[in-house]
Amino acid sequence: MNYYRSYQLEDFARDESFRQWVLEHEPNNTQFWQQWLAENPDCREKVHLAKAFLLALEENETNLPELELDAITEQILQAPPQTSSPFWQFPLFQWAASIILLLGVGWGTYSYFRPSTLALHDSKTVVAFKDDYLEQTNQTDRVQKISLQDGSTISLYPKSRIRYPQPFRAQLREVYLEGKAFFDITKNPQQPFWVYTDYISTQVLGTSFMVQAFSEADEAKVVVKTGRVSVYTRKDLEKATTTQQAVKAGVVLTPNQQVAFSIPEKRFLKSIVEAPAAVVQTPVSSYSFEETPVSQVFDLIEKTYGISVIYDAKVLENCFLTATLSDESLFDKLDLICKITHSTYEIVDAQIIIHSRGCK
Repeated sequence: MNYYRSYQLEDFARDESFRQWVLEHEPNNTQFWQQWLAENPDCREKVHLAKAFLLALEENETNLPELELDAITEQILQAPPQTSSPFWQFPLFQWAASIILLLGVGWGTYSYFRPSTLALHDSKTVVAFKDDYLEQTNQTDRVQKISLQDGSTISLYPKSRIRYPQPFRAQLREVYLEGKAFFDITKNPQQPFWVYTDYISTQVLGTSFMVQAFSEADEAKVVVKTGRVSVYTRKDLEKATTTQQAVKAGVVLTPNQQVAFSIPEKRFLKSIVEAPAAVVQTPVSSYSFEETPVSQVFDLIEKTYGISVIYDAKVLENCFLTATLSDESLFDKLDLICKITHSTYEIVDAQIIIHSRGCK
């Protein structure tokens, strides 16, 4: 459908077929949009931005009347810029910011698209703690649970230390970690939560995740269980604080994804966790296949584990699967599917890439 080529972000946000593909992984729509992208590669950047935008909103309805949406969007686009950063003046990001504001998501979601607007603290406070900071060190051989004033909890592992202000600041929650801890954070878009370590900093709005950053280790790691987090290097944050420049784009993680920061090489490596868990509970019978198109199988895996599975729908259109995969792990499922369909897979940037010559 050629009219999709003229779509802007708010058009994709309202399109029912597009929403079902992004939010519900509906098989027919998934196949359609993957094929459309293959035929319209010049629209890929705009579509990917719209997809990321919808996932960040986690909305199921866009109910504003079209005339009202268009009118308010026009007002926002004509408003004077709030920052001198050229990044904000890119048309695609103007559209994204407009829709986010219209849907009432607020600053928390907006920061997902513009790391340069994150509320940054003075980096000197990392070492210069005030009297109102509490410090807890786990000198036992068991995990210790710490309850914070906002309802969040921290599971502090042995030989680890956590520091945090009491109380939190009005617009910012921040803790400083040395070692390993699991965080279960109460959602509050008006008060983002930051975890600072020696080399990396992690920002969340409400999620559960693990941070591991021992002082003697060669790498620091963040593993996400639920929600989304953004991970930045401390160097980038400190540079942004002192120079008032935009923060270098961080690494965004979703469930079953992790990132390791190599301290000697000073670079991030994003990947899938060793044992991905289902993020959407599906009936056991869903993984009993009888001459099922393999594209539908991959779409079900993507929905179940929240991990993108990238494949060529045209190449795989004659591939079918008859098998029961209810008890296998994600990687065992992939091994069996690829063996039956004479395909292979690899993990690239925490995505599953399927390689195949098709089935005859």
